[in-house]
Amino acid sequence: MKRLAALLAFTSVLAACGSNVEATAPIAQAQGPVFLARAAGPTGPLTGYDAAGLGRRFELPGGIHAADGHSYYAVKNGKLLRFSTLTGRVTRSYPLRGDWELTGVSSTGDWVALQQPGTRILVIDAKRGKTVRELELRGNFRVETVSTAGDFLFLQQNFVDGSYAVRGYDLAAGQMLPGSLGTKGETIQMQGLASQVIASPDGRWLLTLYVNTKTNTAFVHALNLIERIAICINMPPCTKCAPEALKRWGLALSPDGRTLFAANPSLGRVATIYLPTYRVIADSRFTRQAGGETRTAISPDGSQFVFTNGETLWSFDTNGNWARTLPTGAGSIVDLGFAAVSGKLLLVGKDARLAALEL
Repeated sequence: MKRLAALLAFTSVLAACGSNVEATAPIAQAQGPVFLARAAGPTGPLTGYDAAGLGRRFELPGGIHAADGHSYYAVKNGKLLRFSTLTGRVTRSYPLRGDWELTGVSSTGDWVALQQPGTRILVIDAKRGKTVRELELRGNFRVETVSTAGDFLFLQQNFVDGSYAVRGYDLAAGQMLPGSLGTKGETIQMQGLASQVIASPDGRWLLTLYVNTKTNTAFVHALNLIERIAICINMPPCTKCAPEALKRWGLALSPDGRTLFAANPSLGRVATIYLPTYRVIADSRFTRQAGGETRTAISPDGSQFVFTNGETLWSFDTNGNWARTLPTGAGSIVDLGFAAVSGKLLLVGKDARLAALEL
């Protein structure tokens, strides 16, 4: 097993002294509820729309949205930028030395992890604008996220055969934990390619969809950030399924954070996963239809799980476990979500316009 080499010197790579935070202009008052959409996918720009008037307010560069929804981070022009998700304005700016990739943000947005090849990792206290830890690991590691308290790094260790292991670095103790998370010192290697990831607002879950191209199976990698364990939850079996079809699973978490819904229009299936038991508790069917990337949303009361393949829109009744198609008249759909106040379904079309639909 490859071992950790910690840096003996603690050297800040933030450019300024003191707080290392650049002053910014006062934040303009929000004009009402904002709907955030990512038409180009999870790594693309983030667009803010007026959830009531449906107009476009702002667009932010590709970055990471904190799970609680209050802040958004991106690296641009040698700076780590923190944005308000209500106004789109920069609320803080952290100058950096060198090229860094933003890889992890805690659920509250208070802690940020950046990486350089090598693997060199930087952990920043975003409240104070200070580097709290700089690490260099031997091997191929990637930060999955930072704990809410900022005292623990969740890492993915990647191996040359394409497999990976889930590791943990205790920032408070300054050491890598032996073995995989949730095991007794043994490093468990898993196989699969990440396809989609969502995080729970309460900071408990990081849920990633993986596809194992060797066995043509899909599974959800459920990382419990509180108990620090990782469990693989197999999706409903599908014989002779192409890997491309398996990648079409789309995930959405119930408002109470206990139930995960997964839809796959290409397979015509909706899986209901109860996270406290790490089990699929329902496997529902509907008429399958090929299409593009699956986008999902769940209603504020958790009663409707809505998803699209970019062409057709479905609504799944989470109490009755049945799906129906919805007429939209909107043409291609590139993203969707629910308005927090009105409860209307919001659809972003290929032309980047926002439309509202009453369910």
